[in-house]
Amino acid sequence: MRIDHQDEADPFGASRGTFLARFGERAGAEIGRSVLLREAIELAHGRRHLTIVHGDPVDVVASRRLSEFYEELRRLAAGCEWVRVRGNVEYVTVTVGGAGADEQIALFEAAAAFANRGDWTIVASAVPPLS
Repeated sequence: MRIDHQDEADPFGASRGTFLARFGERAGAEIGRSVLLREAIELAHGRRHLTIVHGDPVDVVASRRLSEFYEELRRLAAGCEWVRVRGNVEYVTVTVGGAGADEQIALFEAAAAFANRGDWTIVASAVPPLS
């Protein structure tokens, strides 16, 4: 089941890994500036971001909790005017746009806080923290 339309590329997802693989650590500062600029442009256009670093589940209980959380993301996304949900096994980033974006992203944040058992990191950013 798709949370959103997969035809739009993730403007943040591959940046760091792709650049580091190609150019090494010297590209780090440039990557940071590029990501910051892209995030600022999206914010200026009314889009709001939330990244949840949940990690790869280590047991059945954690896997079920994560599956339930993703079901809640799908439910919330269905009520958004515009939404992009991207990530990998370690994290998910939700971007919401349109009327009521601030209120919608607050609902995603509340769902993440409710599902978090203390081992997730939740940040109002388009990318996960570097550490």
